[in-house]
Amino acid sequence: MKYILIGFLLVIRTSVFSQGIITLQDKPFVYNAPIDSSVWKSISKNEIFSGFTKEEQMMFYWTNVFRRSPQKFYVEVVKEFIRQFPEANKPEVKSLERDIQKVRSPLPYLIPDAGIKIMAKTHSVDLAARGGIISHKSSSGKGFIQRIKEAGSYKCGAENIYSGNRNPLEALVTLLIDYGVADKGHRINLLDPKFEVMGVSFGVVNDKKAVLVQVFACK
Repeated sequence: MKYILIGFLLVIRTSVFSQGIITLQDKPFVYNAPIDSSVWKSISKNEIFSGFTKEEQMMFYWTNVFRRSPQKFYVEVVKEFIRQFPEANKPEVKSLERDIQKVRSPLPYLIPDAGIKIMAKTHSVDLAARGGIISHKSSSGKGFIQRIKEAGSYKCGAENIYSGNRNPLEALVTLLIDYGVADKGHRINLLDPKFEVMGVSFGVVNDKKAVLVQVFACK
């Protein structure tokens, strides 16, 4: 199965655009671990959280598990991903390990936000309706900057887009490794301590494919 990534980062006047593709075995990534109650409580107490689907809630959960301890996540989750998908053990995995070792953790939790929740949902539905096309531009011609300005008042923002199955943990690991993406834009977004809020949405294309839109922002 092919997984396609595309990222866009907006911080004041700086932007990064990147895209990459990785082909893995057509099987799910299986990782069984008890839910961390402290992480779950921190995100689920937000009244907006209940409005997300199960997969979207778990995307929130795993992203925050990662941000609380990137080093632990690498050892316990990324290495298990590579064990199950040995074809994924490429140079990007080592570069992720190096980048994570430099992080001063924990990173701030990413809390649900109403404005970018709607923004992510609108864009994921739009992309799915267009056959799962990967683009930061909407069908009406609006780019990321215009869309986030319409979503609310934010000092900075970023957007990751992933195309693949609806396994939130697999999507997160794939975005972190950033196969074939020279600037590692998705990874940078996920490791950025400036971001405080997040919106996520899986737009369903078919039974085996969905488009994930993940929006970050700081207020």
